[in-house]
Amino acid sequence: MKDYGSKNQIGFGQSYDQYLDDLKTVFKSIYDSTKDTGTLWIVIDTFKSDGRVVPLPFDLSAKLAEIGWLLQDVIIWKKDKTVPWSRNGFVQRKFEYILFLSKSNEFNYFKDRVKTYDTSHLKKWWVKYPERYNPKGKSLDEVWEYPIPTQGSWGDKYIRHFCPLPTDMIGNMIQLSSNEGDIVMDPFAGSGSVLSQAAYMGRRYIGVELNKNYIKMFEKHLEKTLNEGQKKYKEFSKQNKEQEEFERTILNLRALKYAKILYKSLKFSSSTAAKYIRAEITGKSEERHKLIKAKYTIIGSNSPKDTQKFIESLINTAPLSKFGIEPEFEHLNDIPDEFKNLSLYGYTETNTHCAIEVFSNNKTNKKIKIISSIFVDLKESDYD
Repeated sequence: MKDYGSKNQIGFGQSYDQYLDDLKTVFKSIYDSTKDTGTLWIVIDTFKSDGRVVPLPFDLSAKLAEIGWLLQDVIIWKKDKTVPWSRNGFVQRKFEYILFLSKSNEFNYFKDRVKTYDTSHLKKWWVKYPERYNPKGKSLDEVWEYPIPTQGSWGDKYIRHFCPLPTDMIGNMIQLSSNEGDIVMDPFAGSGSVLSQAAYMGRRYIGVELNKNYIKMFEKHLEKTLNEGQKKYKEFSKQNKEQEEFERTILNLRALKYAKILYKSLKFSSSTAAKYIRAEITGKSEERHKLIKAKYTIIGSNSPKDTQKFIESLINTAPLSKFGIEPEFEHLNDIPDEFKNLSLYGYTETNTHCAIEVFSNNKTNKKIKIISSIFVDLKESDYD
């Protein structure tokens, strides 16, 4: 255990069992003060003693279970930088464990806040195959890659702390499990990196630290960096709006492509072939594995009854069942006059990611088969 230079510190000079018991006491106090929706993140590692690896993360999680903490996940923090040596010829330690625990089964976990959605990192297939891409973006996996911050990166005069944590990783934890105005507590505050990040992100914070020098330096550092940190967080919040726009685009592409597949499937029978299909998103779906509700108007089929029966045979099997769409259908013999007063766009049976023109039934383009108020104008070449 490391010596942090304080008389009442936990770990240094203690037996392993005493150390675990003291940690249990600390986290019992936190448990008693935490809301039922609260969570606990612990960055922790194994260590070697008496010629063997001591599984501290798992021994501690067992102690926390005795209190009532529920282990929800074990994450691997892969570090690019570590100490440049290994002992006794053993491999270098390039990762640590992150334990994620909750007080109850009804806990805060906002997973959609930290997904990757940047289209510049996507291949062009997302335009033609939106059903393969999560509209919320790429989910976090159980391996987090964050390099250790350079010692002294908070300033030459700032105290070097034994266990610096990446600010982006701290920010992810805070985003995943709290809202603005919530309280973030760090019982081993050290250099205060968690508390600073909480302040930048509009959270209230409580920290416990025995080393008074750390506390004074933290207070000066926060006063100096608060405005800049809050500014960066606001920029991050703007990115969330961009993520919402990306989500809408993916869902629009799905709704239109769904109509395209329907049209192409129906045209092989004279009784079911349609002149047009109109596609509109009508809301969010409450069904499991469904994301949106969409209405499809089948226009000009010879037998609406046969057409509907055939559609029902399609929608519960791939590929349509993979789109996350809860569909409803109506059948019309021809384009109604009310369509003339709507802003509708036309798409072909081979391309529903780039509108070819504004639709008008007075001036029909024979290529148009899908019509919608949804406007999408994407070119695959932009994402090569």
